[in-house]
Formats: sequence, structure tokens, C-alpha cells
Amino acid sequence: MTGPRHQRGIGYLSLLLAVFLLSLGVGKALDVHATCVQREQEAELAYVGSLYREAIRSYYMSAPDGQRKYPSRLDDLLKDPRHLVVRRYLRRLDPDPLTLQPFTLLMAPQGGIWGVASRSTKLPLRLRSPDGVIVHGAAPRSYRDWHFVYDGSD
Repeated sequence: MTGPRHQRGIGYLSLLLAVFLLSLGVGKALDVHATCVQREQEAELAYVGSLYREAIRSYYMSAPDGQRKYPSRLDDLLKDPRHLVVRRYLRRLDPDPLTLQPFTLLMAPQGGIWGVASRSTKLPLRLRSPDGVIVHGAAPRSYRDWHFVYDGSD
């Protein structure tokens, strides 16, 4: 008779332990998934930002009259109004992959758009910024510090 009395509650305790361990595993899996999603969005931001930078460079370098200027609006990258023949530097104006909003426009000192930046305030996962990115400030504190700029130096 002492056998069943000493084993009371052990099933309940083991079930609680199993639920606890399962919730820890699910929490860790969600954390890993969120990091993977952010890493993919970061890579997409670097890709799309470099497309904008390259399109602005192509627009700047293809001035028909030799007077190089930056585009006054992003729509000029879709269809260059300076040429008689249609020139397209971008197929579409992709939004910021992190916020799904339009990029912040970075204006050149001499006028026009010389780059774009994200609106996201998230902390970047990368320790180093991607190639072709000018970092605003000493170290990037958020993705909005990554500036995809063509400064006319090439």
C-alpha cells in the first residue's frame, strides 16, 4: 500500500517539465527564425541599395550634353527624360525590404538625388557594412545609417 501513495504527482511533475522544455525549444526556434529572416532582409537591402546606387551612377555618367547631373526624382531612373531614345536604369522602384516603404532620398550638395537610405531603426546583424555603402557616423547603429550613395568619383 505504500507504493501508490509515494508515486502521486510524479506524472504531473514530469508533464510540467516536458511542457517547460518544449516551450524553451519553441522559443529558441522562433529566435533563430527571426534572425534568419532579418539576415535575408539585410542581404536584400544590400542588393536593392546597390541597384539604386548603380542606377544613379549610370544616370550621372550618361549625360547627353556632358554636364553630369544627378536625377531630380527617382522616376527619372525608370525613364530618362534627357534622351530621345528611351533609357531605363531601373525596371521598377523597389521599396525598402526592411520597412516595405519607399527609401529615404539622400540629396547631393549640388542638387539632385545621389543616394538612398533605409528607414529602419533596427540594429544591423553585420559587423561590417556591405561594399559600396557609406556609413553615416562612426559605426552603424541602425540600417538608416547605411547610405547607398554615388558621389561621382568613378
